[in-house]
Amino acid sequence: MTRTKLQGWLLALPGLIFVALCLVLPLARTLREGGVTLDVWRDPYFQGRLGWTLTQAGVTAGVAALIGVPLAFLLSRFEVRGKGVFLRLLLLPFVTPTLVAVLGLSALLGPQGWVTRLLGVDLSDTPTLLVLGNLFFNLPVLVRLSYAGFARVPGNMVGAARSLGASAWRAALGVALPLALPGVLAGVVLVFLYSALSFGLPLALGGERFATLEVEIYTLTALQLRLSEASALIVGQLGFTLLATWAYVALSRGGVGVPLGGMPRARGGARVALLGLGGVVALVCFAPLVAVVVRGVLGTSGFTLGYWQGVLADPDTPLLVWNTVRFGLMALAGATLLGGLYALGAWRAGSRALDLVSLLPLMVSPVSLAVGYLLAYPVLAATLPMLIAAYTLLAWPLVVRSLLPALRAIPPRLFEAARSLGASRGAAFRSVTVPLAFPALRGGGALALATVLGEFGATLVLTRPEWATLSTGLYERLGRPGERNLGEACALATALLILATLAFTLLDGGEGEVT
Repeated sequence: MTRTKLQGWLLALPGLIFVALCLVLPLARTLREGGVTLDVWRDPYFQGRLGWTLTQAGVTAGVAALIGVPLAFLLSRFEVRGKGVFLRLLLLPFVTPTLVAVLGLSALLGPQGWVTRLLGVDLSDTPTLLVLGNLFFNLPVLVRLSYAGFARVPGNMVGAARSLGASAWRAALGVALPLALPGVLAGVVLVFLYSALSFGLPLALGGERFATLEVEIYTLTALQLRLSEASALIVGQLGFTLLATWAYVALSRGGVGVPLGGMPRARGGARVALLGLGGVVALVCFAPLVAVVVRGVLGTSGFTLGYWQGVLADPDTPLLVWNTVRFGLMALAGATLLGGLYALGAWRAGSRALDLVSLLPLMVSPVSLAVGYLLAYPVLAATLPMLIAAYTLLAWPLVVRSLLPALRAIPPRLFEAARSLGASRGAAFRSVTVPLAFPALRGGGALALATVLGEFGATLVLTRPEWATLSTGLYERLGRPGERNLGEACALATALLILATLAFTLLDGGEGEVT
C-alpha cells in the first residue's frame, strides 16, 4: 500500500468507525433478533404489506420514468429559457420535510381539499394520493439523474442519426437512450428504493388499508412493543433494499458528462413537449408547496391570520423551533467533520469499497435504523446522543456524496503545478484543493441540514416530549380533529418549509450534487 493510500484510509477511519457503531452494529443486532422469528413472514397479512410496498414503489418508478425521462432528454438537447432555474428548483422537493408534502396533498386532494370540492372526487381513501406523494419527492430525482445521463451522450452522435434520415424521436430512442440507459435505470432504481422505504407519506396518507412495511415496523415497535417481529420485517426489507442498492451501484458507474456546446432552441413539437412535460412536473412538485402556504393563510373560509396567531401564542412553539435548529446544527457539525474527512480519505485511497460504504446510510430507512438502536443500545434508549447520532448518520452520506465527485474532478496537474512552484503539500492543498472543493462541501452541507431539519421517522421512535421538533409538533396537530388544528398544522408546515429552504439557500454553494 502506498503512502497516499494509507493516508486516505487513516482519514476515512473515523467515518468507518462511526458507520460501524451507528449502522452496522444496530443492523447486525436487528438481523440477529429478526432471524429467530422469521415465521412472521408466513402471515398472509405481512405478505400483503410486502406486496403493496413493492407495488406502490414500482408504480411510482414507472410513472416517474414515463414523465421524467422524456423531459430530461429534451432538456439535455435543447436550449430553453429558464432551464437552469427549473433544474435548480427541482431540489426544493428534496429538502421539503415529509409532513409539509402531506399537508399540501391533503389541502389539494383530501376530503376537504380544493381540487376535491371542485371536481367532486375524493382521493383520500385511494392509493393515488400516496403515489402522488412519492412522485412529489422522487420525480425530481429521476429528472436530474436522467438529465445527467443524457448529458454524457455526445451531441454529434444524435446529429449523425438525424442526418441519416432518422426522426427526432427515433434518434432519441435508438441512439441517446441506449447510451444514457445506465444512468436512467439508476435513477429508476433510486426512485423505487426511496418510495419503498418511505415512512411519513404512507403513515399519514395510506391509513390502515395502504400501510407499507415501514409503517408496520413503526407500529410493532412504538405502539405494540413487538421488537422481535419488527426486526423480522426489517430483515425481509433489507433483502430487497440490498438488491436494489447493488443494482444502483452497478448502473451508476458512468463518466463525467460531456459538454454539449451550443444547443438549438426548442421549436415546434419539441417546444410543446417541453412545456407539457415541464408543466406536469411543476404541478406535481410545486402545487403541494403552494397549497400549504395558501391554506395556512386562507384556511377554508377566507383570509385569516388566526392560525398563525395560535401557533405563535402556543408556549411550546419556541421549544419546537429551538429543538429543530439545535439538533440540525449538531448533526450538521458531526456530518461535515466526519463526511469531509471520509471524502478526502476515499479520494486519496481511491478505494471502491470506501465509495460503496458511503452509500449504505442512504439505503436504510430511519425507522429501521431507530429500531436497531433500541436493540443494540438499550442503555442509551431515549438519550440525546442516540438521537443526534441518528440525525448525523442520515446527514453524513449527503456530505460525502456531494464532496467526493468534486474532489475527483480536480485536475491533478493543478496540484502538481503548485508543488512545482515551491509550495509544500499542505500549502498546495489549502490553495488549490480547498477552494475548488469548498462549494461542493457547502452544497452537501446545505442538503444535509435541510433534510435533517424535517426528519420525521427516527424522531418519532427515539424522541422524548422535551425534544419535540417542528415535525413532531406538526404530526401531533394532524392527529387532532377540527379545522383549526389543520390550519395551525399548515402554519407550522410553512414555518418548517421556510426554515429548511432558508438553511439550504444560506449554505448552498451552488455546485453540490449528490451522486
